[in-house]
Amino acid sequence: MRFKARLFQDMLLVVEGVIMCLEKATAGATPTVLLHLSPGGAKLALPTASTEEPQVFAELAADKLFAEYRIESQSDDCILLEAGLANLARAFRSGRAAPLCLLKLTKRRGQPCLCLETRALEVDVTHDIPVKVLKAAEIEAYAPPEVPAPSVQLELPASRQLRTVVDRLKPFDRYVSLDGDMHGSLTLRAQSGEASIKTFFPNLSPRFDGFDDEAAAANNVATVRVDGRKLANVLAFYGVPCEAAIACFVEGVSFVLHVFLAPAGVGTVTYYLPVGVEEGEWMNGPEG
Repeated sequence: MRFKARLFQDMLLVVEGVIMCLEKATAGATPTVLLHLSPGGAKLALPTASTEEPQVFAELAADKLFAEYRIESQSDDCILLEAGLANLARAFRSGRAAPLCLLKLTKRRGQPCLCLETRALEVDVTHDIPVKVLKAAEIEAYAPPEVPAPSVQLELPASRQLRTVVDRLKPFDRYVSLDGDMHGSLTLRAQSGEASIKTFFPNLSPRFDGFDDEAAAANNVATVRVDGRKLANVLAFYGVPCEAAIACFVEGVSFVLHVFLAPAGVGTVTYYLPVGVEEGEWMNGPEG
């Protein structure tokens, strides 16, 4: 089993940004991250046993990310590693000033490690990140969830104003409701006692990818209700250069965010946020 890769500073910052997205989504917890390496690139996943926590998955393309990339294993040249997210984040943050970074899989006193080597200002820095080597086929157990097709898809605004709005709504209620339609409108609302606070984002771009009948889909509307704190954590992706972010409304199931990283084609980060019950729905449900 062998893995060795080199990446220049701009791509190291892309990886650091992806790790930051994973960190922010965990809300201060100290989880592990799964890193699946294959000839095509790298996949990262945050395993969670809770149905109330966001699920986060990232994919990075080897041909865009790495200046050099070699991988060999008896599992069709695929390697699955488990590492501490905090250790991974610390290592990549330390190397952000280096013009070039070397990544390789090695052993230190019998412990498998993902080694990150950088050199900046005539100083060599090496980080050995302890990892657990898993069977490559186990990645299937950590695949993104299967969710129904969304009824509304909107391209989110490029500015950070959406994150600012969510931060301001959080103190009013635990949950934030998002109303979207395929005419390009997004409304965020929170309830505080008898008062309802609403913020409108008009003139967004609807995305018709995956719709068989675009004319019929143009009239779609949808509402999801999500934990405001968790939504704010997810919107930390605004701190990472990206080409676009698409919000997908799957009513009663999930609020899905697809973030397309910059430069174009380098990779994606996808969030699956569980949705809460709309206020009053629990009282109107089927009788037991």
